[in-house]
Amino acid sequence: MTLRRATLYVAGGTLLVAWFSSAASVSLGRYPRRVPQVVDDGAPAQSLAAGVQTQARRLKERLATAPLPQEPVRNPFAFRPAPQTRAAPSPRAPVPVPTTAPVEMIVPDVPLLLVGLAEHRNGEVLVQSAVITSNGDDVIMAEVGSVVVGRYTVTSIGSDAVEMKDASTGRIRRLVLQQNQ
Repeated sequence: MTLRRATLYVAGGTLLVAWFSSAASVSLGRYPRRVPQVVDDGAPAQSLAAGVQTQARRLKERLATAPLPQEPVRNPFAFRPAPQTRAAPSPRAPVPVPTTAPVEMIVPDVPLLLVGLAEHRNGEVLVQSAVITSNGDDVIMAEVGSVVVGRYTVTSIGSDAVEMKDASTGRIRRLVLQQNQ
């Protein structure tokens, strides 16, 4: 390194340090602070309220002179309406609108299981009974003419099956005795 180059480095560094230190020492005295004039009546709450009132008045004046926003030219959230096309009236007959048949409400069958058949004498008459479970919990003893689960009327009891008529649909439901294997 030559003497000339070392002198240039030292001089440049000195100038750089001087420039940074002068920028740090410049005071903000060129731009004096504006302190709002507040009348002191001796009560700090009143002076605070007066200051708020003056600031509110200044804000209202500034908002009155502010420009109003312009109406947007297009709305990015709305689609363009479809173009209106006029069709020439056709001499065809109007097409009848198909009507749908009323839908019947299908009531699901109650899960019933015939688990046994019984007979007993009532005087001279032999009465047959069916042992039916509903949902695996309730045990129902039904004879011919009895109503089961408030929906089915027992119409006949055979040697291995029971027939019941559904009161809501009129359909016959047959329960068969399950054989254990």
